[in-house]
Amino acid sequence: MKKILLTTTALVASAGFAMAEVSVSGSADMGIKHSDSGVDKTTWESDVDINFDASGETDGGISWTANAGVGNDTNAANDGVSTGSTEAGKVTISGDFGTIGVGGVSSAGSNTGMADVGYDGIGVDDVAETGRSQDNPDIAWSYAMDGIALTVSTNSHTDDSGVSVGWTSGALAITAAHTAKGAAAGATNNSVSVTTSVGGMSVAFMGSSNSVTAVGGSTGLTASMPFDGLGTVTFAMADTYAHADASYGVGFSKSLGGGATLAGAYGSVNNVAKADLGISFSF
Repeated sequence: MKKILLTTTALVASAGFAMAEVSVSGSADMGIKHSDSGVDKTTWESDVDINFDASGETDGGISWTANAGVGNDTNAANDGVSTGSTEAGKVTISGDFGTIGVGGVSSAGSNTGMADVGYDGIGVDDVAETGRSQDNPDIAWSYAMDGIALTVSTNSHTDDSGVSVGWTSGALAITAAHTAKGAAAGATNNSVSVTTSVGGMSVAFMGSSNSVTAVGGSTGLTASMPFDGLGTVTFAMADTYAHADASYGVGFSKSLGGGATLAGAYGSVNNVAKADLGISFSF
């Protein structure tokens, strides 16, 4: 990550102002993806994301941050045409009261979930998270103390809402979440995630239930362990009420140094064979 300190003569000359730190970071990836469904079964894809973050602190000890970003994608969804986009920005303040964020904040429901396999992902995690709805919030509050983490999020326009509670003790972490759509008779959702590690193996489980009958519930499980020559190997499986077949995948992720990671996966998502192989970079 490259950091740039921004100061001006006016800021230096004005009492009560401190330097604001602005950092630029990002990620990128490139690789090949395959799916047995669709017309273009095998495609080359890439993704670039640049993030701009500013932070500072008031005289009273209130910390603040502001961030936004831009991206560029080349994938099957845009027929291989490189397409630019802006990332949702947000502003936060933090103190003894916790952290309040406004803008492109994360849903409390997203604190439960499951990781995918592959450099870009083949979609096993999407199956596991089918029953988990999110509240698309524009404001969120979070607070953490003594291994307990609380998050409350809502959308001030639609009244969608969510709350999550997490508990961590050593290698064991448990998070439960509830979300509700603000519309009359809107969907509600309950979800839970459990992660732990024993020796060199890491295991994660998630489950969710949705009040919409057609969506129903979903579950997922991953198990990861180090493997000589391949870095970390992960097996993932998931199932949901809405699918006729369970989904599974196996993948690897190996650090190449310098912020680069080689990863790939193969599996079946609702009886559709999928695979990917590529390199991702962080900077």
